[in-house]
Formats: sequence, C-alpha cells, structure tokens
Amino acid sequence: MAAASNSFYWYDLETTGLQTRWDRMTQFAGQRTDMDLNLQGDPLVTYIRLSPEVVPDPESTLITGITPQRLQAEGISEWDAINQIHDELIQPDTCTIGYNNLSFDDEFVRFALFRNLLPPYKREFNRGNSRFDLYTIVKAAAAMRPDRIEWPTNDEGVISPTLSALAQANGIDASGAHDAYTDVQMSIAVARLIKTAEPKMWSYLFDHRSRQAVERVLNDGSRFYLHVGSMYGAKRRFAAPVCVLATNPQIRSRVLIADLTTDLSMLESASPNELNQARFMSKEEAEVSGLTRLAITEVATNKCPVFVGLDALGDTLAERLQIDIETLNHNIELIERIERRDLESRMHEMMRTPPDRPVSEAQLDVSERLYDGFIDRSTEQFCQSIHDAIKRGLPWPDVAIADDRIRELANRLKYELRLEDAPEMSEERRAFVKSMLARENVGLQGRRARIKELRGGQLTTEQAQILNDVETYIKNTAAEYGV
Repeated sequence: MAAASNSFYWYDLETTGLQTRWDRMTQFAGQRTDMDLNLQGDPLVTYIRLSPEVVPDPESTLITGITPQRLQAEGISEWDAINQIHDELIQPDTCTIGYNNLSFDDEFVRFALFRNLLPPYKREFNRGNSRFDLYTIVKAAAAMRPDRIEWPTNDEGVISPTLSALAQANGIDASGAHDAYTDVQMSIAVARLIKTAEPKMWSYLFDHRSRQAVERVLNDGSRFYLHVGSMYGAKRRFAAPVCVLATNPQIRSRVLIADLTTDLSMLESASPNELNQARFMSKEEAEVSGLTRLAITEVATNKCPVFVGLDALGDTLAERLQIDIETLNHNIELIERIERRDLESRMHEMMRTPPDRPVSEAQLDVSERLYDGFIDRSTEQFCQSIHDAIKRGLPWPDVAIADDRIRELANRLKYELRLEDAPEMSEERRAFVKSMLARENVGLQGRRARIKELRGGQLTTEQAQILNDVETYIKNTAAEYGV
C-alpha cells in the first residue's frame, strides 16, 4: 500500500542553469493543497542570492528574466532559503509534487540540502512523506487517456506537453510562465483538470507512486508491460511495450527494460561487453558503424515510473503509440526462447560495467559529490550540531569527522555564516572562488562565450538588456576576484 498523505506540496524552481549538481536555485515557490487540490495556507515565494563562485547561464537568465542584480537586491541567502524550504517539505504526510520535479527540481533541492548540511533524502520518505510528478501524470494521460484533455501540437501534429502550452490549450492562464509561483499555480490548475477528467487514472497513478507499489506490479509473474516514460518521445505518446530483463545487482531500485518495438536480436547470444557497447552507442555512431543501437535502459522504481499490464494494449492504443504488433510479437517470442537465467546473468554482468563518465570524480567539487555515498548517522548528528550552533549562537563544533565532503562543506558554511570565527579562511575562500570561476563551460569564460553566441541571434530590447546585466555581473565578479 502506498504511503498515506494528507497534503500535496506543489513547488517550482527557477535556476542559474541546467546542471543540477552545480547550478543554483534563483527563485523558489511552493504552495500546499489538500488531496482534493484546495489551497491550504500561504505560499512560500522567495528569490535567492547568488554565491560568487556560481556564474549564471545567460540563456537560462533570458528564459526566466531574473537578473543577477535582482537576485542580489531582493534575494535571501541559500542558507535561509533552504532552511525555510526544508521546514515545508518535512511536514508529516506531505507528498511533494511539481512539473518534472523528479528529474529536475528535486535534484536541485537535494544538492542544496547537501551543501547546507541538511538530510538530502529524508524529506522524501520519512514520517509518511512521498513524491509524485505531474509530468508523469500528463505523459500517462497522453498515452492512455487523451480524449478529455486538449493537447497542444506542433506543425507536425506531435503533442507539445510543456506546462504553459498545456495550460493555454485548456483555457488556463499561462501568462507569466517561468515565474516559479505562476508555474505552481498552472501546475495545480492542470492537475485539477486531469483529476476531474480521469479520476480513476489519477488514483491508480497516485496509489502506485512508491517504489514498493511499483515493484509489486513488476513481481506479478509477468515480464511484459506497457511502460510510460520520456525516452519514447512525444511522437510515440511517451509509451511503449517493454520487457523487464533484470534488476540492477548493485542498485536494487533500478530495473533494466527493453523496448519491444525495436531490434532486440542481440539479446539472444551477445556477450555482456557487446551488449554494453550497443546499449550506450549514440544514434550517430550507429549510423556510421552500421551496428544496431540496443534499446534497453534502466528505470528507477523510486521515481514514480508507470507500468501497466500489456493486456491494456488494444488496437486503438497500439495505433496511437505507433506499435507494430508483428514486431512486438516477434520480440516476445524471441525473449521467451532465451534461457531466463542466462539472460539475467549477462544483464547483471553488463550492468556492473558502467559507461565512461563524462566528468571524473576528481574534477567534481565536494558540493557536487552527494552521490559518492550515504551520510552515516554520526555525521548526520554532526550536521545537526552545526545547525544548532547557528540557530542558538553556540560555539562552532569541532570538525572531527571522517567524511571529507562534510568537513569541507562545514568549513564553507563557517566562512559564510560565522566569518568573525574564521578570519584565517579568507584567503582560502578567495582561492576557492577563483578556481570555480575558472571552470570550463560554467565559469566566466564559458559564460562570456555564450553571451557572444546569443548576441548573434535576434534579441528584443528587453533580452539585450538582460544579457548586458549578466555581462556587467561577470565583469564585476572578474574584477573583484582578479580573474
């Protein structure tokens, strides 16, 4: 049974860029509702000041219109913001939800919690709490229950499920999109629309949002399901018939699935290494080499994936999802011919060999290393002692812990929040900021280059001024730190 909830907490972020490990929140908006989507209490809306080591992405700034100057004038510190946000998210029996929050917003929140020595995961499951995602609901509706909702489409007739386009197509005010609170209001309105139009689908998806509920579906004795996911694209209505091949032997919350509408002949005899190469081959590499790109992927069962029995796939749905029934049946027969233990064994060995990392761990700042490992109980207690010291004006605790990530993050917070206790850290802090401003792509040079590229296109007067503001901020930061 899924975790009980007595309220949704709807939230949205605007950010300095798209890199969830490094970029920062610039605006947060949150609103609590009851389970029938009636508003409860006042919203939390705030801007968040920039840290000097983080340079905003000019393109993201164009989209949001939130300039660095506005953030520095109207924003609060990340410390103050994330503590207020955490207080909302940890309320018992809260289900946090947004539009694509599981892949985007939740990641920003996790890393902000980590940087500020707050538990990065507990608010997601502790005391009856859970997570949900309106974008998942929208994709499921587009695939399986599209008739009672108006779907915006592009020139090719493919649906365009952005929040603002979906709202506008259904008579919901979409003015002010990319303002966090406006996006929260739109999300709630779209949710009301879908919940009213398809109450049974809404209830099914809500009841199956937890990892445990998803795994019960996948343990029903079948291997074949209809799966809803972004990887299939809007043209296919975000859904495809799949086979669950194996569970990741190292991360039990991930399952490996194969798209049954594609060429899966490699599964019959290919080695784990051959499967891995075909699995991570790009479309361009496949075209050049003439090899088959293997359409298998891992799905996290703790991110509200949608799996339903393949018996839901009637002729109308198959046509909508562009499924070739002959190919589907051929692949089912192929997989059933393969000895199951042999296939699972090869899948397990394949998953133990990860692809090359685009960024080595040595290049990551400690603030980006949340996923290096869980924080143990004694370290959690140390983090709590830091918070107690700040809130109560107590002496700063001795940083005598084994976790090098937390040691460094604690020292950074000491400089930011108790500078009078750490005057000797001034030069160290300055050197750190300079090193971050020199980073490739996200540093000063990369941002300057992006401004130049954007100026090569057509800009409105307002957009030109926004780029000028970002450039001024970059110049001032460079001068301050001698970069």
